[in-house]
Amino acid sequence: MQPSTLVALAALTGIATLLVLMALRSAPRAPDQHALLAHAKTNALMLLGMMGFALVMSLSLPPSLFADGLRTTSEAAIVGGLADWFAVSALFRPLPVPIIGRDTDVIARKKDEIGDQLAQFVQDKFLDADSLAALMRRHDLAAGLGHWLVQEENTRRLGGFLVKCVAGSLHLVEAERVQQLLKDAARTLLAKADLSRSAGEVLDTLTADGRHQQLLDQLIARLLQLLAAAGTRELIADKIVEWLKTEHYKKQLVLPTEWLGDKGSELFARQLGRYLDEVRTDPRHSLRVAFDGYVAQLIARLKTDPVMHEKAQEIKAYLLNDDDLGHYASQLWRTISDWLHRNVESEDSPLHRNLVAAGGWLGRELAADPELRRTLNEQLEAAARSAAPDFSAYLTTHIRDTVRQWDAREMASQIELSIGPQLQKIRVNGTLVGGAIGLVLFAAGETVRRLSS
Repeated sequence: MQPSTLVALAALTGIATLLVLMALRSAPRAPDQHALLAHAKTNALMLLGMMGFALVMSLSLPPSLFADGLRTTSEAAIVGGLADWFAVSALFRPLPVPIIGRDTDVIARKKDEIGDQLAQFVQDKFLDADSLAALMRRHDLAAGLGHWLVQEENTRRLGGFLVKCVAGSLHLVEAERVQQLLKDAARTLLAKADLSRSAGEVLDTLTADGRHQQLLDQLIARLLQLLAAAGTRELIADKIVEWLKTEHYKKQLVLPTEWLGDKGSELFARQLGRYLDEVRTDPRHSLRVAFDGYVAQLIARLKTDPVMHEKAQEIKAYLLNDDDLGHYASQLWRTISDWLHRNVESEDSPLHRNLVAAGGWLGRELAADPELRRTLNEQLEAAARSAAPDFSAYLTTHIRDTVRQWDAREMASQIELSIGPQLQKIRVNGTLVGGAIGLVLFAAGETVRRLSS
């Protein structure tokens, strides 16, 4: 047997062996990225090996159209496979190839640029205000929330979550720190406050538009009710009798003391009631005018009088140095905290029931009120537009900084594990496409040659 025949048989045997091995090999069942990548690389390498055996076999065959076509096809397939191997490998590792080798190891060399471009892409395409607003308009968030909340199971779940959040927050708070915070806050606010001027401004607000005259009217009405009461007149009569017995002892022995007390009481009540009724019915009464002047004078003094300011400062200094203020703040927080703990953790408490029922109420309101849903969607969209710039800037900065902190070689390795199996298909396709193109070119060349001859 001729040596060329032996070489052809060996090449054919190699092709058959590789075909059998590829048929028998199966992808790893376990989700092991390293195994999947190794499997994909082996497939591409075996296909390239078959093209190599095919080239050897074509060279050992006697000159013929088949041998020439096989050689051209296998050569083109090997070129295509090797070119795509170089392209894929150049992404993840440096290749010692003169001149063009400096452009390999793309991912590791361009790590920071990749991070910057990825961050910018996320910011421009996913987190810009218009994209977020369009996303929210496509999905009626208010309607979806209402539909979710009207389901009893979801209502209970949300209510339980709210209860846990409130209870957990209370347990995280240190009572001593809160008490000290309340003390410091009270003292800080009090130290900065101008009590005299503040009191004047508060009183000025309370008396605006004649509201203090309404208070005077209420006081007069109350006094008239007291004067009309029998018990009040009896008290006045008793005081008159007591006065006569104390100041005019001898005269009261001969005078009708009890009668004078009754008549004096009646006269006093009638005259005072008449006077108060005049004040009540006359908006321009002298007492009202005097009351206006007194209130205006008091407000002016509170705002500008140094004496009033000094008195207010003395009161403030007393309060700042008084231990009762700090004790009051401590007691206030302890009372509030105990009440919250009891009501949040007890399933029978109104607060607990209201927290659980809040989700269901909100869901029913949203489901029944289209205008409420529209308003809520508009508010959510406005909030998204407002928060989008800051949020996108924060997230893109986080992406950029995180990528910069990664190890370049580790990053390239992780990316290769993630997309490497898919990229190895490029090598397979390059080998097959290269062979197909070689065969087409060979066929075209032979056709032209035969036609021209």
